[in-house]
Amino acid sequence: MQNNTFSRLIVGQKIVVLERIDSTNDYLKRELAKSTPFPEGTVIMAEEQFAGRGQSQNKWLSLPGLNLTFSILLYPTFISPENQFELNIAISLATNDVLSQIIGEELKIKWPNDIYYRNQKIGGILIENSLRGKQIKNSIIGIGLNVNQTEFDPQLKNVTSIKRITGKNYDLQALLMDLCSAIGNRYLSLDKDVNKHREEYLQRLFRFDDAHFFELEGRQVKGVIKGVDTAGRLVVEVEGQKQSFSPKELSFII
Repeated sequence: MQNNTFSRLIVGQKIVVLERIDSTNDYLKRELAKSTPFPEGTVIMAEEQFAGRGQSQNKWLSLPGLNLTFSILLYPTFISPENQFELNIAISLATNDVLSQIIGEELKIKWPNDIYYRNQKIGGILIENSLRGKQIKNSIIGIGLNVNQTEFDPQLKNVTSIKRITGKNYDLQALLMDLCSAIGNRYLSLDKDVNKHREEYLQRLFRFDDAHFFELEGRQVKGVIKGVDTAGRLVVEVEGQKQSFSPKELSFII
């Protein structure tokens, strides 16, 4: 295990690098349950993560040493539980801030928190919030990004990596520090830039305001994404009516 300290950063002040772990999110949860005193902004990075999780308990599989799999601990007590999706927005935007400089404007945020290039997934974000009464006690932000991996399981559809897109190798530590800086900036501006963040999120939202097919209640429907409500549900116009959906209720057809 390796420890590095970067005092100039809000996120990434303390970085713990683990050789092999089931899930960086689960590792953090176990350590917090033991009252391990992690400062806000602590990053847990895994060189190999063998049981990473995505949205709705999907598996996140990553080859050792080629990609970024890490978790960040935050204490966003200033965000009310009913507005917790604002943190999702900020983290998604920060990730997009960094990667769009490498890949370009075709990089998009696929609701609720995947990172897509054209019609292919390049990464995912899993945010797990712990509540204490009417307050968020802590948030564990898990991020997985395909960076230098170019070969994937043939059964995985619509998957790509930064190297597949650009043809170049990337320094994982340098990319991690760029992401920590961007996430720290977005996080610190959350309390005053909520409306601005929401506007940017919609501008960068995958398939926003375009007609596409979705799967809804076992049937294929054509809809147009019109926004995201305050609870983080996707607002889609279906058959002339706007409806709000949770991730379990609606899925993209790609």
